[in-house]
This record gives sequence, structure tokens and C-alpha cells, in this order.
Amino acid sequence: MNKIVIALLTGIFVSSVALAQTTAPAAAPAAAPAPAPVTKTEQKKAKQDMVQSTTSAAVDTTGASATSKQQAKNTKASKKVAKPTKQQRAADTKAAAVYPQSGPASAAQAAKNTEVSKDTPKQPANLGTPAAEKAMEKAAKP
Repeated sequence: MNKIVIALLTGIFVSSVALAQTTAPAAAPAAAPAPAPVTKTEQKKAKQDMVQSTTSAAVDTTGASATSKQQAKNTKASKKVAKPTKQQRAADTKAAAVYPQSGPASAAQAAKNTEVSKDTPKQPANLGTPAAEKAMEKAAKP
């Protein structure tokens, strides 16, 4: 036990001596003189110049300018289209309120589906009964 303690203390002593012998870091360089204070207008101008140079020199990787040009064309074209009448707006509003996904076409399909479901025969209500299970087995066999 004493040998282990002596070995540990020797190791600590050697490492501390080695640390003490290492060279001290070089002195920090002298601080540069502080720049003159910048006014807010100068800061604003510098920021605008930076943004302008970045904006004008950068390549449009997102397609934002093409999108904005297309939107301008679409807006111009939509202004030429006649506005819907009061009756058209009312019909569209009613159709969207009842069938919000696709309006009148969806309403017609829903009516067809209702008719078909009324014509199909219904399953027996008590599916767990032995008679119902036999009827289902009989219907399932070819």
C-alpha cells in the first residue's frame, strides 16, 4: 500500500516540476489604438452599401426574382378578367360551405354515392350469432 502511495506522490511531483519548467507564453501584443467613434448615419450608410453590393452581385439561387416577375405578370393578367357577379359569388360560397373540397362536383358525387348505398343489401345486424356466421361462410364459398 505504501509503495502505491509513494508512486502516486512521485508521479505528481514529477508532473508539477515538468509544468514549472515549460516556457511561459509570449507576452500579449500591444493593443491597437481604439478606432474613432462611428456615427449612426455612417453605420447605416455602410450597411446599405454592403446589402446593395451583396444583392446586386449575388446570383439568384432561389429563383425569387423569377417568381416575383411571374407574380407581376399574373397580377396584371388577373386585373383584365371580369369580376364575378353577385349570383356567382353566392353560388360559390354555398358550394364551398357544403362541400369545401371541390364544390358542386363533389355534391353530385355524394348524391350518387347515397343512391348506391341505399340499393346495396345490408349485412345482418347480429354478426356474432351462429346463424349469421353460417350465412357468411355460405356466402364466402364459391
